[in-house]
Amino acid sequence: MGDGTLDQQKPSFFWQIADDGWPVLALAGLLTILLTIMFVPLGTFALGMFVWLSHILRVPSRTTPQSAAVIVAPADGRVTEITKVARTNEFDPQVTEALRITIRTSLSDVQLQMAPIEGRVTDNFAIPGLFGGYEDMTAARADNERREITLTQDDGLSVMVVQLGGKTARQLVCRHHVGRFLRRGTPLGMARLAGVVELFIPADCTPQIAVGQHVLAGETAIARLPSRGRRRSSG
Repeated sequence: MGDGTLDQQKPSFFWQIADDGWPVLALAGLLTILLTIMFVPLGTFALGMFVWLSHILRVPSRTTPQSAAVIVAPADGRVTEITKVARTNEFDPQVTEALRITIRTSLSDVQLQMAPIEGRVTDNFAIPGLFGGYEDMTAARADNERREITLTQDDGLSVMVVQLGGKTARQLVCRHHVGRFLRRGTPLGMARLAGVVELFIPADCTPQIAVGQHVLAGETAIARLPSRGRRRSSG
């Protein structure tokens, strides 16, 4: 749109494919055709893979909470960690700590990521690195490729979404330019495929989920914002 606003997308039918999923699906479709020509049983297997990819690369139908005090999950997956972290130079100098929520997306989860709050993109940049496993998250955070996306509300509160690359998550995608306004639950990007997403929010937010819980992007309320008088930024 001309004013930089992007409305929340709603799928017109169940199998609508996310924009960032089409390159993967197109390659899978071409492979399916070639294998079918070469050997039908292989083509049948490839067709099954194509259907599976269509399922995880779709735009899911989600009901996004309307409360402005709610932060929703940015990705589908299982919550593996909820911890307070000390301020680093990634955060605003006035912030002493933030709450980090780690979500691990599997190959059976929908891969599309969604905006956790309503606000403008104030940062979106990739940091080159390795594509190691997630067994040692300390090493993965330090060495793996990542993309950091910061969203800031009109009242100044900001959160940061970090896409963390891995053995299967080789492409970290977010095509929204700085200044673009996103509504809560709007498609944000994708880690192709099955990566880790970490959400950094103000430390005085109240978590609404627990470690081990499975969350849905754009639908699961994972934290509640503090009252206006106590709000701080974490982006």
